[in-house]
Amino acid sequence: MTTEIHGRREIAEESIHSIEMENGSITPWMREQVREWVEGRTDIPTLVKRTRSHYGLES
Repeated sequence: MTTEIHGRREIAEESIHSIEMENGSITPWMREQVREWVEGRTDIPTLVKRTRSHYGLES
């Protein structure tokens, strides 16, 4: 595992943990998006664009 992937995985795990501690949940769709980011297959701007589109928030 590369250092970048390891760092991304830690960020993702901490973020998900924080959401769950606040009684939130992560949809399977969002988990897949996060996994793609962790693996380096997408970047943050694309992740934001997909998420906005998925939830009908395109401007």
